Amino acid sequence: MRKTMLTICLMTMAIFTVQAQEGLKAEGHIGAMMGDASDYFGLNIGASVSYLYPVMDNLHLGGMAGLDLFTGKDIPNTGTKLKGMTLLPVAFSAQYDFDENFFAGADVGYGLSLSKDYKGGFLFQPKGGWQNEFFQVFAYFKSISNSLDVDPTYRNFNSVNAIGVGAAYKF
Repeated sequence: MRKTMLTICLMTMAIFTVQAQEGLKAEGHIGAMMGDASDYFGLNIGASVSYLYPVMDNLHLGGMAGLDLFTGKDIPNTGTKLKGMTLLPVAFSAQYDFDENFFAGADVGYGLSLSKDYKGGFLFQPKGGWQNEFFQVFAYFKSISNSLDVDPTYRNFNSVNAIGVGAAYKF
């Protein structure tokens, strides 16, 4: 299943890249964990590539694929450390430009888990920020319905939430 989804994602991104370079962007982000999952994960670091096609004057639709890393923390009161989690998010993306400089957008899709101890889950990531012709700077909130798949003792969270900042280069 993972290999099939990864293949579909890569083929989709390749088709969009061949079609046109305008609308392609590469981004990186860093964020802090929120909620119950913050007891188990420290930071959210990631990178993604997206292609957004203009469908109206200020509305762009497309797809996104990337890699998200969640660093592991010590489990409270146990003296053991959880492994970090690695996800491959594949999502539908939308962006609305309020004017030339400010935008809001969202990614909605699925985070495929590349870590055996965690399950993948539904991904929702709204973001907004400032942009010019070549760069974007944004703030985001990320929520992934996810849980630990090893020991039910540590199953204290049903979603992984992060808030952070990022930057993108537009090709």
